Amino acid sequence: MPRKNARKREKIISRAMGNRGKTHNPALEAFENARQTREKKKKAGRVYASDDPIRDRTDTRSVITGTFSYSGRGFGFVTPDEGFGREDVFIPPRETMGAMTGDRVNVSLKGKGADGPEGEILSVERVNRSIIGTLHLGRGWATVTPDARRFGVEIAVPAKDAELAGAKDGWKVEVVPAEEPFFSRRAARDILAPADMPRCDAAGRIASVFGNGLTREANYAAILASCGIRTEFPESVLAYADEAAREELVLTPGRVDLRDRVIFTIDGAGAKDLDDAISLAKTEDGWVLGVHIADVSHYVRPDSPAEVEARLRGTSVYFTDKVVPMLPESLSNGACSLNAGEDKYALSAEMTLDAQGRRTSVRIFKSLIRSRVRGVYAEVNDLFEQGEASPFAEKYRAVMPMLFEMKTLYELLAGRAKARGVLELEDAEAVIVLDDEGRPADIVRAERGIGEKLIEQFMLEANMGVAETLLSLGLPGLYRVHEKPDREKIAAFAAFVSALGISAHGITPAGAEKREPTPKELLLKFGQILDDAEARGMKPTVSQVLLRSLMKAKYQAVCAPHFGLGAEKYCHFTSPIRRYPDLFVHAVITAVLEKTGLDHLGGDVTVPGRPAAYFEDAAPERGLSSSDCELRALEAERGIEDLYMTLYMADRIGEAFDATVISVTKNGMFVSTDQLVEGFVPASAFPVAKTDEEKMTLTVGRRVYTLGSRLRVRLTEADVSARRITFAPVLG
Repeated sequence: MPRKNARKREKIISRAMGNRGKTHNPALEAFENARQTREKKKKAGRVYASDDPIRDRTDTRSVITGTFSYSGRGFGFVTPDEGFGREDVFIPPRETMGAMTGDRVNVSLKGKGADGPEGEILSVERVNRSIIGTLHLGRGWATVTPDARRFGVEIAVPAKDAELAGAKDGWKVEVVPAEEPFFSRRAARDILAPADMPRCDAAGRIASVFGNGLTREANYAAILASCGIRTEFPESVLAYADEAAREELVLTPGRVDLRDRVIFTIDGAGAKDLDDAISLAKTEDGWVLGVHIADVSHYVRPDSPAEVEARLRGTSVYFTDKVVPMLPESLSNGACSLNAGEDKYALSAEMTLDAQGRRTSVRIFKSLIRSRVRGVYAEVNDLFEQGEASPFAEKYRAVMPMLFEMKTLYELLAGRAKARGVLELEDAEAVIVLDDEGRPADIVRAERGIGEKLIEQFMLEANMGVAETLLSLGLPGLYRVHEKPDREKIAAFAAFVSALGISAHGITPAGAEKREPTPKELLLKFGQILDDAEARGMKPTVSQVLLRSLMKAKYQAVCAPHFGLGAEKYCHFTSPIRRYPDLFVHAVITAVLEKTGLDHLGGDVTVPGRPAAYFEDAAPERGLSSSDCELRALEAERGIEDLYMTLYMADRIGEAFDATVISVTKNGMFVSTDQLVEGFVPASAFPVAKTDEEKMTLTVGRRVYTLGSRLRVRLTEADVSARRITFAPVLG
């Protein structure tokens, strides 16, 4: 499997991206600019009431900015940017200004409604230049249903477009706006269509055709395109990477020769981009842990073609059967990969730890290393279980004593992490096994052994140590920030676990004091809840709901705590081959070492002047773009996984499965089978059913289904084009 093995626990805890908020008030600025533009156009006689970009309002005291989501039923909601409140704002049908899902909007608040704040949109910054979807053909008409259900619209396209493009009913296509640069729902108001044509909210034209929507290939291409995944490198980037990869390695002044030290890697069996290696030395007072990371910043210089492309990609994307790398393969799998037996440039972070596993100092420097062994998680786990009796003992002979010493340190660090409150969520990950023709043949549960957890813990230690060093020296960086959950989410989670008969352990304020728990206290209470849930066999369900209750992690230039990890200072340093924020941090360190002549950072070192001024200016924007890229990558990974899940189930219509309820909506409930396949059970599939979204229950007679409930279901539909799996309950 090409996916980077053992997704780090930090990624499980803090999936996703950040808001696009800024420190100033962009809503008021945008409102004022739009108002002034409108006045100029009005004087010139160029503004018409129906096309007015901004409402006739001058009171900006209650104006907020945010992102619009369309319901598909006329109305919508706006999620405010950071600094403008946490509650979504309801936008009635007449006040949306034709905004599409994803559009950036300025909203005037009108007060509180029955379900929260209400407002009207004042101006719209449109963002949707193209939409991917499924083509539907009728007699004299054609429409496209977006694959992303969040759009909530049907798009009218000329039937002639489909004919000229050779597209057929049910094919995957890309559409662009009919006349304007961006989609809006106002554009469909003048569409003249046959009476039997479905209602459309937008107008477009077919720009490209991917093929039959029932095929794997067409869906694969459509998912990548809809998520904006860049799959081809420009020639200039390939040429730059190839030339950089051919560079002869030289031990230059300032780079420490570590080739005689026992250093090795541990990764998944299918990984080719090996960006982290480890070493360990026992001392009288503790250990010196070495985390040696591929020195990508040596090859990928700021503003070079490869660095600009890495910015645009943000991350490597790992799919079921392939990888879309952030860097060309000549670098990602070649010059930068820490292959065993080869000399490689590295950026090393050496952490000195005392006998209790506490970090007492960090030293970061350029190095030249040679990995002794290409370790594999499954082999290392077997070695830990069987020792000398393991069939892999001979392969690891040169590193075996160090490996078992690492296990001792790992157990100490894991204990410290638990005491810190780090969330140990149980998030089952499915591994899709493909046959020789690339079709899904089986789905198994990913297992995480001590090897995976050991590397994870060592990488977390390095990331925290590097973040602390950057801050202590006043250097810029990109920090991984994860905020404490807000009150509403904590209260909802407390209500959920209480309904399951599990103590909420006081995570919501109570009594005369009504003092809210500190972040550490809250983490420890979450840990107690998870322990209680595990004792009752409900940890997977409770973990999933807790995960949804957490805030979204993001990258930003200003350091702030990482709630899920219980870390005050945290950045990403350990994966520069496949993550841009890590490469950015490496570039900062490289620039400082090169411009100051220092041989390392950390300890008593001071940094003169502002050798990283370029990165100070660039960091805020790079944080936003990295967060956005991460979101696109996660969306693509999930889309491809859903595609393969649906393909796997398509041959199993009519089969019955044991399943667990994982979510309840007003229309039914989502379940996950014991094979980790998720699907929907509509309420209409029961004779008589009543749903309660707030309590997350579906009631059928005396039977109440809620999160964690078990039931038997039968597969009724596996729609490959829509990536939709539908079940019906097995009654009786």
